[in-house]
Amino acid sequence: MYFYIAPIWYSCLFVNKMDAVEPKIFFLNCTLAEKGIDRLNKLFTSILTELDIDFENHHLTENITFLDKFSHLIISGSALLVSNENGNDNKLNEIIQQFINKRILGICYGHQILAKVLMKRDICRKSKIPELGWRNVSLVKNPLFKGILDPVFYESHLEEIIELDDNFTIIASNTNCDIQSYQFDNKPIWGVQFHPEVTHSYGKISIKNKLANNEELKKYYYNELVDPDQLKQNHKIFKNFIDSY
Repeated sequence: MYFYIAPIWYSCLFVNKMDAVEPKIFFLNCTLAEKGIDRLNKLFTSILTELDIDFENHHLTENITFLDKFSHLIISGSALLVSNENGNDNKLNEIIQQFINKRILGICYGHQILAKVLMKRDICRKSKIPELGWRNVSLVKNPLFKGILDPVFYESHLEEIIELDDNFTIIASNTNCDIQSYQFDNKPIWGVQFHPEVTHSYGKISIKNKLANNEELKKYYYNELVDPDQLKQNHKIFKNFIDSY
């Protein structure tokens, strides 16, 4: 009787959860620079291997098929701007639609393009105050943030989401960006503007590279990180995502 009265999406989630013997993550790398692609793949390989989770790394430019075997989708950051149309938009839309009754986590660019697909319209603009560096973020109690206290995250974005409809719950913000994170329709579908994956050493290299390539970014650089050990808890977000619902 329960399945006849439950919303369709919840029934799908319940069946998926029961059918899936083990979670398997599809990591979609949207980075553009060749060296950056390899660096990010290695970083996520380290994180997901430590969590003892089955996963595959794929790049946005690949011919992507056979997604049925995956239970979770992670969409990475990118230098692409969501406010601009690009040749990969249709592919991203198709991939996201195949996970709509599964579990999705969008990071930075992934956070923005996921919201655009779900809203079915443009929802991004150039940030009033772009962010680069280590930022404090205020979190709302949510399963994605279980075990995360007074966090500092790596930030690197020139655009931001400006509005979401009532299907979204905003679950994180900071002084420069009102929508640092959201959950969609109370489903295991989340976006985070910040980068929970970035370690202190990885972030230092990224900041150095970005400032070397664009001196204008220096005026948007922040360092609110008191102790690098603060960052160790951030990877709990991936464990929480894997265990979601």
